[in-house]
Amino acid sequence: MSSTVHHPRVLWAQRKDVVYLTIELEDAPEATFTDESIDFACVKDDKKYAFHLDFYKPIVVKKTVKSDSKRVSFYILKKADDTVWWERLCKEKGKVNFVHTDFSRFVDEDESEDEKPAHPGMDFSQLGMGGMPGMGGMGGMPGMGGMGGMPDFSAMGGMPGMGGMGGMPDFSAMGGMPGLDSGDHDADHEDGPDDDEE
Repeated sequence: MSSTVHHPRVLWAQRKDVVYLTIELEDAPEATFTDESIDFACVKDDKKYAFHLDFYKPIVVKKTVKSDSKRVSFYILKKADDTVWWERLCKEKGKVNFVHTDFSRFVDEDESEDEKPAHPGMDFSQLGMGGMPGMGGMGGMPGMGGMGGMPDFSAMGGMPGMGGMGGMPDFSAMGGMPGLDSGDHDADHEDGPDDDEE
């Protein structure tokens, strides 16, 4: 086993009263929490994984909720003071290279709590586009016809003064570049200068 210590990827996000913390490591053991920190250590596939993080502000350990899947460990940490919006996960300023923002759960302090779902997954019915069950409007995907509400772009005809795109111009009338012959290169040059080396 290598003596190198690896760090699993850690994702975090917050709401007014909780912090979401995800450790991305398959079949990971439970992390250890105090009111001010998290400790994690394990050996997986002959690699040592470990980290210690001091939280930006205290949490209430006894209200920590854990949910496991095979691939990640997900924790909901209750903030000790739900009037304080955390500027970052860690007490120390600066980038911790294995800690990342979980944008699927993150809500800014000035956003409403109901603007983003607490758990990943998007409610497409709010978009008003249609095409999926319960969405109405697009009329389904086959053939992409009937995308109700979409403007008819075929009548636009391009930008003023540009004319139609038409086909590609005939470049044959331009002639060749000086020093280059315009013949069939495959037939004239079966052996190139680099073909002598084998």
